[in-house]
Amino acid sequence: MSTWSADYTPAAQACLDVARREAVARKSAQVEPEHVLLALLHPDAGSAWNYLATALGDPLPLRQRVEAAFVDLPAGNDTGGIPFGFRAERVLSGAGDVAQQAGARIDSQHLLLGVLEEGGAAALILRQAGVDAHILRGLLRQNRIAVGPATRPAPLRAAPKKKPVLVEGPLHKVLPRLIDWRAVIVLLGLIGAGAWLAAQPENETAGVVLFVFGGWVFSLCAHEFGHALAADLGGDQTVREKGYLSFNPLAYTHPLLSIIMPILFLLLGGIGLPGGAVYIETHRLRSSRWGSIVSAAGPLASLLVALLMALPFILKLVRFDALFAAPGVWGALGALVLLNVWAVLFNLIPIPPLDGFGIVAPWLPPGMRNLAYRFGFLGLWLLIFAFLSIPSFSEPFWNSVFDIVQTLGIDPRLAAYGLSRFMFWR
Repeated sequence: MSTWSADYTPAAQACLDVARREAVARKSAQVEPEHVLLALLHPDAGSAWNYLATALGDPLPLRQRVEAAFVDLPAGNDTGGIPFGFRAERVLSGAGDVAQQAGARIDSQHLLLGVLEEGGAAALILRQAGVDAHILRGLLRQNRIAVGPATRPAPLRAAPKKKPVLVEGPLHKVLPRLIDWRAVIVLLGLIGAGAWLAAQPENETAGVVLFVFGGWVFSLCAHEFGHALAADLGGDQTVREKGYLSFNPLAYTHPLLSIIMPILFLLLGGIGLPGGAVYIETHRLRSSRWGSIVSAAGPLASLLVALLMALPFILKLVRFDALFAAPGVWGALGALVLLNVWAVLFNLIPIPPLDGFGIVAPWLPPGMRNLAYRFGFLGLWLLIFAFLSIPSFSEPFWNSVFDIVQTLGIDPRLAAYGLSRFMFWR
C-alpha cells in the first residue's frame, strides 16, 4: 500500500511504489534513480510516459539500457519497507521543487525531471536517448505537458514492426529460431573471402586483415553467446528477447567495451580483448552459483573457438609445403588462435569488468563487491598500462600464451607473422 503524502498525484505515487518493487526484485538495499526510471518507462506512468512517447516514439527499448546500469547490491533487511537512497531522495527533492514553483502536485513528469537533473546513470541514459532537461523544464514552466491520471497514448512515431520471435519454450526447441543465420553466413563469408585473398601473394595483406577481422568478430559472438546461453539455462530467459542468443554482432554492441577498447588493444599491442556486452538480469538467476557459471561461460566459449581453429594444427593436417604456399592463410589462423588464448587468460584476471571477477563476485561480501565494481575500471586501465609499458609484467603473460599456442601445434612465429600482416601499418 502506498504511504506517499497528498503532495503526490496518484500516478506519481504509483511510480514510486513500482520503483520500490523494482528495487526489491533486484535485492537492492535501497531505491535508486534507476529504479525510478524503470517505473517511468511504463505506460501507467502517465504524463512522464506521454512526454517520453512524444520525444522518443517508443520509450520501452530504454528499459534494456537501464537494466544494464544495475550491479548486484546488498539485500535490505525489510523488503517491505526498503528505503529510498540519498540519490533517489535527490530525485524527489528536485521534483518537489519544480512542482512547488508551478503550484502543482508532484506528478510523474516532475519525477522524470528529477531523474534527469540527479546526474547519475539513469540521467545519462536519458540524455543519450535525446531527452533534454532544459527542454523538459521549459515545457513544464509553460504548462505544456498535461498533468492528470495515467494514460496510454500511442507513440508519435510508430515503432518498426518486428517479426514475431518464439521465445517461450525449451531452449533446444527455441534456439534454432533465435540464431540469426544471416549474420552467421555473413561472418563465415568474410572469413572465407579473407582466406581466398590471403592465399594470393599480391592480396595477402588485405586477405589477412579480412580473415582476422571476420574471425575475431565470430569469436566475440561465440564468447557473448556463451554468456547468454548460460544465463538462459540459469533462469534469465530475458536474453532471448534481447537478441543475445542470435549470434549477431550487432546485438552485443557497447560503445566502450565493443568498439573503443578492442580497437585500442589491437592497435597498441595486438591484444585480443573480447569486447561484446551481454547484460544479464542476475536477480533472475536461480542461485549465486549460476552467476559464476554465466561469467565463466564466455571464456570457455573463447577456449572452444581457439581449439576448433587449432584443429588443423592439432591433427597435423597442415604440412610444411602448405605453410610455404600460403603463409598468410595459416598465419592468420594462428593469429586468431593466439588472440583467443590471450583473451581467455586476460579475461580470467579477477578485476571488474572482466569475467574473472564475475566468477568470484557472487561469493564476495556485498560491501567488497560493490567497492570493486565502483573502482573496477580504474584497476582495468592500470592493468592495461602495465601490460603496455612494463615488460617485466607482460612478458610472463605472453610467454604463457605462446606456450599454450605451441602446445596446440602452432609455431608461435607463424602466429606472430599472421598478426604482423594484420597490423601492417606498424
